[in-house]
Amino acid sequence: MICSFIFGLLFTFIYIQHKESEKSSVQSMAERILVDLESQLDNVDEFLRQSDHIDAKCNEETIRQMRQFVFKNPAVSEIGIVSPRGNLICNSFGMLSSPMFLSEPIKKRGLRYHGPIISEFLQVPAFVLARTRHDGYEVNALLPTDWINDTLHLRKYKSLDFVAVVDTETGVPVFLQGQYSLPLNHKLFPLSRTSEVEARFDDQTSKYLYIKPFKNVPRLAVVVSKEARLLGIPDPLWLLVLCLLYLASWVGLVLLLNHYDKRLLSSRTLLLDAINRKELFNVYQPLVNAQSQEIEGVEVLIRWMHPLEGELGPAYFVPEAERDGTILELSLYQIDLALTDLRPLLRKNSDFKVSFNVNGYLLMCPSYIEQLCQAKGFFNNLTIELTERDVLSEAKIKLILQQLVDTGVEIAIDDFGTGYSGLQYLQSFPIDLLKIDQSFVASIGLDNLQSPVLNAVIEMAAKLNKKLIAEGVETQQQANYLCERGVSIHQGWHYYKALKINELKRAL
Repeated sequence: MICSFIFGLLFTFIYIQHKESEKSSVQSMAERILVDLESQLDNVDEFLRQSDHIDAKCNEETIRQMRQFVFKNPAVSEIGIVSPRGNLICNSFGMLSSPMFLSEPIKKRGLRYHGPIISEFLQVPAFVLARTRHDGYEVNALLPTDWINDTLHLRKYKSLDFVAVVDTETGVPVFLQGQYSLPLNHKLFPLSRTSEVEARFDDQTSKYLYIKPFKNVPRLAVVVSKEARLLGIPDPLWLLVLCLLYLASWVGLVLLLNHYDKRLLSSRTLLLDAINRKELFNVYQPLVNAQSQEIEGVEVLIRWMHPLEGELGPAYFVPEAERDGTILELSLYQIDLALTDLRPLLRKNSDFKVSFNVNGYLLMCPSYIEQLCQAKGFFNNLTIELTERDVLSEAKIKLILQQLVDTGVEIAIDDFGTGYSGLQYLQSFPIDLLKIDQSFVASIGLDNLQSPVLNAVIEMAAKLNKKLIAEGVETQQQANYLCERGVSIHQGWHYYKALKINELKRAL
């Protein structure tokens, strides 16, 4: 008992010290990122200041100077000159045959940014740094987000949960590596100063977040985050000493708990037991036709009614199921539940759309593909949703997707646009439908909405003859904006939250 008490005191002391040390380490990483980026942005800003003296008529010398700077600076892919009326008259590629209207330059001096955008010439995600000259012309520099990706690869900061460069007014990421999330019940934006938060985040995990604006572009800030549970893990040497003290008095108990934990309380065992006890159930997120306000289908989601914890969302158990392989049993069970729940509705409406989330691992499981094909016999309008990462992870997946398409299964890309990698694959993979990520929908109506990303996605889908569904529609303004641009199928809390089967029947 005394040993345990001493161990507890030592561990608590070391835990607190190490936690503060880890927070300082996270802050240092953010500072290093800021230094790396600000040095590059300072170079760009210096050129923009000097450009006040170049000839805005875009003679050969002007274009030579712009090209020379692009060649010397790997962060910049394009320099442009915009007239006081808002027309792009030339860029580092040369004089435009006809001016392209962008937007009138802001009538004040100082460095500013806008984005993210899709470059007209290079067709890559990017953001823009710009300055207005004394004569009203604007000179701007296009910085591809791929450059940031190369400069700040997450492998250099593998201990972090995510690294992001965000707009300090809205919190919308200009660049992101990792799974971006924000603290619940903490209003960070608009942001004017360095901040840190340790709280529960909207992905249902506890994290420590540190955010600091750029000095040269205050409208941008670096955000880094680390899971709170990792902050207090002691140094291995100290951990070894503490473990030896602990083992000296509690060897028997530790062995017993280890045995109990491995044999009875492993995550796989717990989840399989939950399936056998029918603790898992489906909820259904309606797909609403915004024109008729009718529910045309549902996305099938899984929940766990835990006997002790209560109702748990997928964030609590699906990642673990993906790691230990239980996702296969879980997904097969989900299809069986959906068949039972939705069978009465399908008798009344055989074209009712039913959509399941599928990852690359499941597509490589013959038993899952077989179950999916059998379900197609009941669900006439069956869709599977994948992320861009899942589509591109295995060459063999392309053949499997084509086989599913041949049986009548519709293929959708979920959270489209967040991966910055799927555009070139849309024509080579059998993709039928794109789901616009909720981060783009959330930006509708914001004062700083200068980016054509959302409209570019909609226009691209129309040109490629792909259907669209908008996720995360939460306001009437967002719904109206999307409908005006031909996106009429919506998901979001503006219409319904995810419904249990009885609630879905009443809604229908």
